[in-house]
Amino acid sequence: MNDWTHRMRELVNEALERTLPPETAAPVGLHRAMRYAVFPGGKRIRPLLTLGAALAVGRRHSAALGSAAACTRRDDWDEMAVRRAMPCAVAVELVHSYSLIHDDLPAMDDDDFRRGRPTVHKAFGEALAILAGDALLPLAFEVLTGDESRSLIGPEAAANTAWELARAAGSLGMAGGQAIDVGDAAERSGHPRSEEAAPGATDRAQAPRGGDVTLANRVVRLADLKTGALIRAAVRCGAIALSALPDELEALTRFGSLVGRAFQVFDDLDDIEEGNVLTFPRAMGSEAARAYAEELLAQAEEALSLFAAGEAAELCALARALGGRVA
Repeated sequence: MNDWTHRMRELVNEALERTLPPETAAPVGLHRAMRYAVFPGGKRIRPLLTLGAALAVGRRHSAALGSAAACTRRDDWDEMAVRRAMPCAVAVELVHSYSLIHDDLPAMDDDDFRRGRPTVHKAFGEALAILAGDALLPLAFEVLTGDESRSLIGPEAAANTAWELARAAGSLGMAGGQAIDVGDAAERSGHPRSEEAAPGATDRAQAPRGGDVTLANRVVRLADLKTGALIRAAVRCGAIALSALPDELEALTRFGSLVGRAFQVFDDLDDIEEGNVLTFPRAMGSEAARAYAEELLAQAEEALSLFAAGEAAELCALARALGGRVA
């Protein structure tokens, strides 16, 4: 698994390098800020989920071909799946990078450091940081709808992946979740909270039990939008790139929803901020939150039962790794 994640991260980074404008290209300041936001990056968990979903679908389809596929090595099928899904993986990471830039801004989470170095607005100023985020977002859709993506997966699938990512980034996804977060911060500062965003197409996972149930439900809504929407879209895009059948897409959607929520629970457990009420530990206690996250991950693996042994091995391993905190 470690070899696979290392190799996939290398491939994703190489693809991102080809996609982003060079620092020397005008406007130099903007392009430097964009690259600063993307490189060296974290563990690339979202593109890894995209590629893992593509592998699961590709392997299941190759197995269905039976003897017709017997003459082709599994490695060849895997390479084909990764190649077809790579534009989706790149686009997902670009959207994630854009969201981090904007989340860190003074008007949002007001963070000065990320991954051990100054945030983009601290390194380049607020104006260039905003513009860098504004540029990364459309670049993602340029990748999804460009010639390479359309030639690899077809125009219809390319358009469908673009729709998935647009939905995940908008008011029924990350932006909506951030609005809930900002509204909660405003309420703590004595300002009225704005109306919360409506929930998107989230999976109806088991709701948390114990603690402040009303607060827990708000935290779930926040997690499913702000964090879960992009993780779910990352998985769905990988599946769509490999022409997933309806039952495969349904199983992978449930997996992505559960993993996305668990990801936020573990994130909350690792970074409990004084005064931040909208977290799982605050709503239900740290021990109950950790147990809930483990329950979500168990359900996520169960959601992949449609796939034969080994077909979704990478997705299962990525889900298990969340318990050890994947950043």
